[in-house]
Amino acid sequence: MDAKLKGVEQILSFAKLPLSCDFEAINTEIDNLDDTQWCMHVNQACYNGAWDVLPLYAQTAHLQSHPILQCFSIEHTNVAFSPLPIMERLPVLAQFLAQFVCPLKSVRLMRLHPQSEILPHNDHQVALEYGEARIHVPITGIDEVDFVINGSTVPMMRGEVWYMNADLEHYVSNRGAEPRINLVIDCKVEDWLKKIIKSSEQKF
Repeated sequence: MDAKLKGVEQILSFAKLPLSCDFEAINTEIDNLDDTQWCMHVNQACYNGAWDVLPLYAQTAHLQSHPILQCFSIEHTNVAFSPLPIMERLPVLAQFLAQFVCPLKSVRLMRLHPQSEILPHNDHQVALEYGEARIHVPITGIDEVDFVINGSTVPMMRGEVWYMNADLEHYVSNRGAEPRINLVIDCKVEDWLKKIIKSSEQKF
């Protein structure tokens, strides 16, 4: 979407959303998954260390494709996305996603390993103003992890749900001893999502 969304008065860097997540149960589900299903991030120029992805939703056309396509064919598309078979093993996570009253696009787990960093970058037009929102839910590894957007650190805690303006410059560093796993949800902006973002009591 090239044009900015009408009715958006203020550009936010990030905002905490009033949604709940049983992150301990979700973490247990993730621990029970086969570690070989994770894919190393293909853009190795944008990070140092190790950063990998496990796709949960993918373009419907790629449901039988290689995991690399399922992970990374996510931007600038108006095509349908569907849950991958792995979601059958994640019922608590699926229940959390059911709270979203808007079309879901890419949904994935993103794991930044200890002593690794995602370098400063922008994800072009992935923001409320352009009709697409990126939501982060920290599951593990928040200790000694900095997630910085537009020069400000996001004060997120495990199980919290945060809108992130990925169109702004952002970076992440994990100086801790355990992997940082975030559930990352890209979705289309409709009235429900716009309303809960704008009504957030913690928005920056």
